[in-house]
Amino acid sequence: MRAVTAGLVGSLCGAGWFASLQPSGEFLCRDSGLECVVGLILLVVPALVIVWGVVGWGLLRLARFSPAWPTAVVGTAGAVVLLLISTFGLRFVQVQLPEDAGIFVVAIAAAGGYALAAAVTAGYGGRRDRTEHSGQDG
Repeated sequence: MRAVTAGLVGSLCGAGWFASLQPSGEFLCRDSGLECVVGLILLVVPALVIVWGVVGWGLLRLARFSPAWPTAVVGTAGAVVLLLISTFGLRFVQVQLPEDAGIFVVAIAAAGGYALAAAVTAGYGGRRDRTEHSGQDG
């Protein structure tokens, strides 16, 4: 259930990130040119990744997900890695997706990243009462 909750938060954040790219790009790039592309890649994309990572943390906290901040950090990083892998993989095998399919690719990558992060961080910061190593049952 933890992975499902984190996956839903990740897919919402991934879809929100993708949907916020176009308005942010239009705001920054009023004219076309190299400074527009460089500013978009070096400024807007990382800033939006950070913003949507914070939103993911907030949504995880709202859902009483524990631990929220490591899952949001690892989930955001995992989503970026999965997005890069899937983008290059789809281009390598020359898959032609419909024009509006980008939001689904990003949402699926983010859901996978957050779900994997939930599995990785499941024991992080948990309660440790030393009974797991002392041979006691219970």
